[in-house]
Amino acid sequence: MSIKFVADGDNWDPLLNNTIRASLVNSLPDASWQVVTYAAILANRKIAQPLNQFFGNDLASLEPLGLSKAISEAIKVNGDVCCVPYGTTIPVIYCNMDLLRRVGYSKQQPPASWEEIHEIGLKVKALDDNLNGGFIEYTASNAWMFQTLLASYGGQMMNPARTSIAFNGEEGLQAITTLARFGETVRTDMSTEQARQAFKAGATAMHIQSASGTTSTAKAANGRFKLAVAQIPVANPQGRMAGAGHGFFMFTKDPIKQQVVWEFMKFAASQKAQMILAINSGYMPINLVALKDAAFLDEYLKINPLHRDIVGRLAVTGDQFSFPSDNTVKIVQMMSEEMRGVIFQRTTPEAALQNMTNQTKDLLG
Repeated sequence: MSIKFVADGDNWDPLLNNTIRASLVNSLPDASWQVVTYAAILANRKIAQPLNQFFGNDLASLEPLGLSKAISEAIKVNGDVCCVPYGTTIPVIYCNMDLLRRVGYSKQQPPASWEEIHEIGLKVKALDDNLNGGFIEYTASNAWMFQTLLASYGGQMMNPARTSIAFNGEEGLQAITTLARFGETVRTDMSTEQARQAFKAGATAMHIQSASGTTSTAKAANGRFKLAVAQIPVANPQGRMAGAGHGFFMFTKDPIKQQVVWEFMKFAASQKAQMILAINSGYMPINLVALKDAAFLDEYLKINPLHRDIVGRLAVTGDQFSFPSDNTVKIVQMMSEEMRGVIFQRTTPEAALQNMTNQTKDLLG
């Protein structure tokens, strides 16, 4: 078997655009490595081929691949599985433990509840006019931070049939209220890069961003302050995480090539390939069977020691949601602006949620 990788874009968005253009002129590759949130777009355009025939249309037979129930649901479109995930990342809380110690935090582990995070953040903010108690990357693509908080409270962006929005209920209000309270710890607005540099310079106590940034953040913190990585609190027993997963899609319709692609997909989910991912990136593995293997986990944590306290979240990690509309980008950009409003105390959570509801309905048509 021979696999040839061809780069086709600087990141996921131009890759998707190039894929759609290639489908129009019949020049698609046999398979493609894309983000999971594009599954519906690729499947509905008949670009991604359904994989059900390869596992007898029985999701239970995918269990050896180690896929969680949440991620298995994320890769289904109209009942068809159209992707085999390879890796993912989730939002986490990077903690400057030196700043936390300065305000009396004495636990060995970083804060585990929003109440603790709020209390500590306010104390750090009060220490010095140049310090931020916290910062959250509210501009992350696809309204990721709102999606994550919503999912942690057990909510969903739309109903399962994708015919009506579902984020405008109690769970949505809990999510946006949590953002508002966390915002009380934030001293000033910054761009994503400015906020990351502020944390790395020791000027922010708690910074919420993707776990994929662990390696670079740890390198910057080395010699400056003690770094810890905390889980996003999941308050609801039915809560989950909104991951930012990626995986392999089958495009070829040739039965012989399809079989070869399927074998490669299974390899990608295997322990060997998952370790290749860990060694060469900051992404987290999706194979829960591998993570339960003591030898694999030990090797993985030697590579990513700061992931020790967050790998447990993978069992309840699904994927980001994309609205079934050409106005998806407008919707999530609007949500980012509403998040900005509540974080910086310019809008109440109730008003922000109502604005998000009304504008989303209008843009969905």
